[in-house]
Amino acid sequence: MNEEENPKIKKPGLLSLLKPYRTLILLLIILALIANAFTLWLPLLLAQGIDGYYNGENLRQIYTRFAWASAGIFLFTYLQNIAQTYASEIVARDLRNRLSDKISNQSFASVQSITPAKLLTNLTADIDAIKNFVAFAVAQIVISLFLIVGGSYLLISIDWRLGLTVLSILPLIGLAFALIFGKVKTLFTKAREAIDWLNKVINESIIGAALIRVVNSHESEHNKFDDANTDAKNVGISILKLFAALIPIITFLAQFATLIILVLGGRFIIQGSLTLGEFASFNSYVAILIFPVLILGFISNIIAQAQASYERIVDVFTAPEPAGDGTITTPLNGSIQIENVDLLFGEKAALKNVSLKISPGTRVAIIGPTAAGKSQLLNLLVGLLPPTAGHIRYDHHDLSEYKKEELYKQVGLVFQDSIMFNVTLRENIAFNTEVREEDLQKAIRTAELSSYIARLPQGINTIVSERGQSLSGGQKQRIMLARALAINPKILLLDDFTARVDNHTEQKILKNIAENYPDLTLVSVTQKLAAVESYDQIIVLTEGEVIASGKHQELITTSPEYIQIFNSQQSTETL
Repeated sequence: MNEEENPKIKKPGLLSLLKPYRTLILLLIILALIANAFTLWLPLLLAQGIDGYYNGENLRQIYTRFAWASAGIFLFTYLQNIAQTYASEIVARDLRNRLSDKISNQSFASVQSITPAKLLTNLTADIDAIKNFVAFAVAQIVISLFLIVGGSYLLISIDWRLGLTVLSILPLIGLAFALIFGKVKTLFTKAREAIDWLNKVINESIIGAALIRVVNSHESEHNKFDDANTDAKNVGISILKLFAALIPIITFLAQFATLIILVLGGRFIIQGSLTLGEFASFNSYVAILIFPVLILGFISNIIAQAQASYERIVDVFTAPEPAGDGTITTPLNGSIQIENVDLLFGEKAALKNVSLKISPGTRVAIIGPTAAGKSQLLNLLVGLLPPTAGHIRYDHHDLSEYKKEELYKQVGLVFQDSIMFNVTLRENIAFNTEVREEDLQKAIRTAELSSYIARLPQGINTIVSERGQSLSGGQKQRIMLARALAINPKILLLDDFTARVDNHTEQKILKNIAENYPDLTLVSVTQKLAAVESYDQIIVLTEGEVIASGKHQELITTSPEYIQIFNSQQSTETL
């Protein structure tokens, strides 16, 4: 049940975030209070100085106190700024680490449901909003309240009639803040959602830049970006309109307070009930009083942004935990059992009642048309997606019973999409830090990468460009294969990994795998029947269902669907 279904559910406030940092926040508040206590002292010194001058008193002591007060303001404001900057960076760092840990521990399916674009905004803009709250809002809230309470007391102590008259204006300013703040919070949530969408569009445009140029879809992509950008702009303007209405209200009320002081204060001076020094200090206190009220207006902006951002981050923190890790750590034998497996995405079935048995050390191919569910089946086998129904078993043990860390040391997966990192080629292949040098070299030879690496200026220590842009599609695929083989797996899952590799290289790689990893259980999703005709089992998958299974010679005589695929590929090769 989500928050919209149950409005009684309330998300934690920002102050709950600060509990682990109580000592640091308390130090920040103490420094702020001391600095502003000196600020409140200055108008009193000003009044004493003015009245003392007209009364012919020695002002040396007043000057000394004024100097000490100014030095105190400088010193403690400086320390306050250091403390609030340090606190904000610590909170942001810890929150970012917590969020990163939470994301890394989530299942693949959970990350996809939250969406990477939203998670990116959570880790950047949302945490920056919270950092600004700690850096500026926490201290300023305390300072503003302290100045308002202290200034109000001192105003009344100077002249209660004039003080109460001026203070009667403050509730009107507070009411304006409350009205604006209530509306703007919802808009800040919408603003973050607009940024999520904008990040998604930008990310897709950058990654697909080459395709956009080739198919000449600049206009449609520009329109998508323009729509997302315009949406973000419109929300931003709506927020600015609300705050733009607040400023004139506060300015008018502040000027009205000044008018009251001039009219009534001047009269009280003439009557002799108020000295010129007290009048000057009264004006100073009103300025001190109005300033924190204005600051609270701007701080309300920061608070609204931070609260909206924190609620979005809490959504990630409160996401369901993945299923508990298993306990089995024994080495795999290599057998796989798929029992009555269904996989649903919403109401759409990607896999329907799939059952298969794969013996240890055998080679199995999964073929079928596009959107048949082949890649989803591999994702199930490696545990990236949980089956909606049925069971995935390794060596007759349910996949969930295995300790994931130990399981992934024995199961290699080559994704259809190449994933490269901006590190050395060695680090891209030996991605698992426990990879041994001999296993690394064997994987490189098996993937037919030796000659390519030998031609590189720095060999295996050559830095791979961002997202592997300097590599061809075939090179990326072979690096992905070497990465999977470097852990010396017992089971290897290949998702159409030779789609960008020529037939000659493909045959050599498959031969290398058979020779260098003779006991390996191989499951390969492929479109090329010529490469898998000798496999122990070929599975034909269509619309999420297994419609045929057997060896090549058996299927060529019993499965019309297999025959159709085989004949179409034979015709293509002939052409």
